[in-house]
Amino acid sequence: MRMHTSPVLRRRERGQSLVEFALVLPVFMLLVFGILDGGRAIVAYNDVSQSARNVARVAMVTCFDTPVRCSSASGTPIGDAIADQIGATGPVNWTVTCIDPLTNTTSPNCAAGQVVRVRAAANVTLVTPLIAQALGGTVAVNATSEATISQ
Repeated sequence: MRMHTSPVLRRRERGQSLVEFALVLPVFMLLVFGILDGGRAIVAYNDVSQSARNVARVAMVTCFDTPVRCSSASGTPIGDAIADQIGATGPVNWTVTCIDPLTNTTSPNCAAGQVVRVRAAANVTLVTPLIAQALGGTVAVNATSEATISQ
């Protein structure tokens, strides 16, 4: 034998489901968009890291091809390598320095056997309002790559 529920009871259950949905939806959306923001930050870090490696590779073999050694100015091999990097994260700040491995100090003139250090830094703008408010709106991603000058 089948029992029928009253229309009043069905309406109450439907109202209960709406309330539960209204309570769970914001938490679920925050979780989903938080995962998306985290994924964007990881992709940006990967992009910046790969770009720093590429520029360090170019700097390692072309440091002496410019009038000012290891110059990252526009029109130099290192400057061209920086310009060729895909800026999916937006503007990237670059620093190219030569390090003397014996003293671990920066050197104004690069020499063979020294280390060229390339640092790339970018900001990722967060789209999830609560996470952006908690973290200040952006997340800084940066990467450093070092290579020994081979000439």
